[in-house]
Amino acid sequence: MNLNQRISGYGKKLTKSEQLLIEELQTRYPQGLLESATSLAKKVGTSASTVVRLLAKLGYDSYAQAQMEARSEVTARLSSPATRADAVMGDDTSVRTCLANALLHDQHNLAATFASLDVAAFEAAVRLLVQRKARVHVLGQRHGAALASHLALHLNMCLPDVRPLAASGPLPLEDQLLWVDDHDVLLAVTFRRHSLAIARAARYFRQKGARVIVITDGASVPAAASADHVMQVRTSSASPFDSYTAAFTLCNALVAAVAQRRKKELGAALERGDALWEQHWNDAAAQAGRSRKASSAG
Repeated sequence: MNLNQRISGYGKKLTKSEQLLIEELQTRYPQGLLESATSLAKKVGTSASTVVRLLAKLGYDSYAQAQMEARSEVTARLSSPATRADAVMGDDTSVRTCLANALLHDQHNLAATFASLDVAAFEAAVRLLVQRKARVHVLGQRHGAALASHLALHLNMCLPDVRPLAASGPLPLEDQLLWVDDHDVLLAVTFRRHSLAIARAARYFRQKGARVIVITDGASVPAAASADHVMQVRTSSASPFDSYTAAFTLCNALVAAVAQRRKKELGAALERGDALWEQHWNDAAAQAGRSRKASSAG
């Protein structure tokens, strides 16, 4: 529920100062709430405490919560970090306030993401990933690249055929799709400034009879048009840049659900991984082994 909805649903009588504040807030919403309570109060000739009391009457737990809502509105309306910078960053914001705002936004993102999550889409995505003979291709670019790497790394421990797709490298993206068929699943991660390459890859997978899962920040993004299942996350932030905390948490939940359904295979894979590490990559263990051999020979 945003500020305007709270105001329209508030049936009690307001004081003259509160009415002036309401008019100021509605005229300049959401940017007006990004100012300090003191600055906002001065515009209508009242006190900061009156501002805080009014917002409490409207159902806000604190002035910080109201500001977080306003920032969420701003970040949803403005399309780039450049246009968002002036709107979300105040001149008098302290370092500690930045810390508190980051926590508030991520708490809100997590709560909003999981409250509105399409659970049926999540369950269906898990079923697709663990189906027999599935080849899972993981694709993310720009802001989604770190999440795609995170997913590919951990799904590879649970599933036998996980293939990270890369836009750069020895093979162009289109050449990595040469053998796509109806056994394949594309798990695509795409966020603001959505990559056309991801949308085109999703469309190609769909044309070949493959299945497509998309994790994104909006239901109308280009790749979603080709998706079997879309999972949407909130990315609101107190800075010019989006926050992906909720997206990482959703990915962790996806990996956990896959691991739960592949417990036996995961356990065997982790044992093989430990053996490989000790035998070929653990330099300390290798040196200790050489020392024991030398001692025995002596």
